[in-house]
Amino acid sequence: MMSRIPRRARVLWLALAIALAIGVGVAVQRSIGWHSVLHAAAEIDAHAWLALLGLLAASYVARVVRAWHLLRNIDARSRLPHAAAVFFVHNAVLSLLPARVGEIAMPLLARRWMGIDWASTLGALAWWRVTDAAAVGALAIALIAMGVGVLAPVYALALAAGTLPFLALAARALVVRLAAREPLAGRLHVKAILARVVSGMPVRTRAITADVALALIAWSTKIAAFTLFIAGVLQARGLDALPPWPQLAGAALAGDVSGALPLPTLAGVGPFEAAVVLGLASLGIDSGTGLTVAVLLHAVVFAANVLLGGAVGLAIAATMSARRAGPVA
Repeated sequence: MMSRIPRRARVLWLALAIALAIGVGVAVQRSIGWHSVLHAAAEIDAHAWLALLGLLAASYVARVVRAWHLLRNIDARSRLPHAAAVFFVHNAVLSLLPARVGEIAMPLLARRWMGIDWASTLGALAWWRVTDAAAVGALAIALIAMGVGVLAPVYALALAAGTLPFLALAARALVVRLAAREPLAGRLHVKAILARVVSGMPVRTRAITADVALALIAWSTKIAAFTLFIAGVLQARGLDALPPWPQLAGAALAGDVSGALPLPTLAGVGPFEAAVVLGLASLGIDSGTGLTVAVLLHAVVFAANVLLGGAVGLAIAATMSARRAGPVA
């Protein structure tokens, strides 16, 4: 799959991503100084750190269970530890590679570690992202209803995102119907591959409801973690009169979604910071403070995704490999 992307394009993406990351680092140094960022981190109240880590952990749990449910819909023998390994390593790879190229890791890992068809896993992943978009849209609409003006321009887009799961289910039904009309010419036939892909999407009402609920829990706890941490950083910077919580949540949501766009950036560096700074600027917070908030929040999330997530996933994978190998005579 990766080989279909021209080598020159891959090198260009990576070069652009590295250049942007370096540019953001230089901009931070020139505007506020990295020493200021580190000083602000040291001043953050312990309760803000605990709230961030606790809610992020809850979000991770929801996403792991969600991955397990989706993969179990494909293969009932799927086990939670195996799904956790796939999720954590996929999440770490996704954070490292630009333009969301790391998405290819989930089908490959599920095939390698769980024996699940890569095409079916691709369908489950496509459904995952579609439902993510719907969950984000629902949160955005709720925040707009609470008066969060920074999200108002994307109101129509948020409404449209809510229709994506229904469109995905309609597309699934169409592919299944077309595939049933005539015999498929082998597993590599286009129709056969499409049939395998859509087979990975949940179809039962109970499975769909559970997945949507887990998506909402994962996103709600993640944005709540970001919001409480932003408040903690602002208080550490001497801002006692905090903006309303929904307004801070709007800035957090804008940053997280912008950082997840398929752009040639490493871990969303650049778009994430810009969206948080703009969101906080709309609340009257100066750009220096906004940049400090954005850099600290992004650094913590990146560390959680790559260092913690990657380490846990690789440890689980190593344990699984050792168990398959059995005792050495």
